[in-house]
Amino acid sequence: MEAAVAVVQDQVITKFILFLSRIVVALCWPLLNLIYAQNIPQDSIEKKIVFLGDSLTEGYGVEISSTYTFLLQEKIKSEKLKWKVINAGISGSTTASAKGRINWILKDKNRPSLFVVILGANDGLRGLNVESVKKNIQDAIDLIKKEKIPIILGEIFVPPNYGKDYSDNFKKIFVELAKKNNIILMPFILLKIAGKPDLNLPDGIHPNEKGHQIVSEEVYTFIRPYLK
Repeated sequence: MEAAVAVVQDQVITKFILFLSRIVVALCWPLLNLIYAQNIPQDSIEKKIVFLGDSLTEGYGVEISSTYTFLLQEKIKSEKLKWKVINAGISGSTTASAKGRINWILKDKNRPSLFVVILGANDGLRGLNVESVKKNIQDAIDLIKKEKIPIILGEIFVPPNYGKDYSDNFKKIFVELAKKNNIILMPFILLKIAGKPDLNLPDGIHPNEKGHQIVSEEVYTFIRPYLK
């Protein structure tokens, strides 16, 4: 009888010890994680660069592996840089969607370390009001700057479908905003491929695989100094 009681007592003590150990682990785990995180070398932490754009960035008409953002990631990996490229391109999107999309991206705990905003092509093709486009982009810039995240603004050119004055005024949007906000202005990503049939899809607007290859090289050359 005494032996049976002793066995029961041992089982109770064992369960109690296990219960206490779980409580200790639950209480100490957040602290251990914090200590661990503080001791991770900053160079080993992967940063995010977000390309906020439209179909030109999404990669309309080509495989994901052929998009300029995918090719950028490959170049970054080859140089062993700690950056992850996020393709936030949505076909058909205009500058009016920029602020809402940025707010959504900022919900991620692993926040971007750099935003590249390349929007406005669809606005220009639709002949939308230049001042409205400018305000939309400014609102996006304000939101990103409020979060103290560096910005690269991508220049956008539009064909003279709505007259030379419209296309000239549209082009000025990006130069003026870059100057006003003291941010980096990246040349139009299609500068070297626009109007060249062999580098574009049959629609004459979107780059094909060869076009994306050229875009990736141009963009990488431009952003490379900012990835250090």
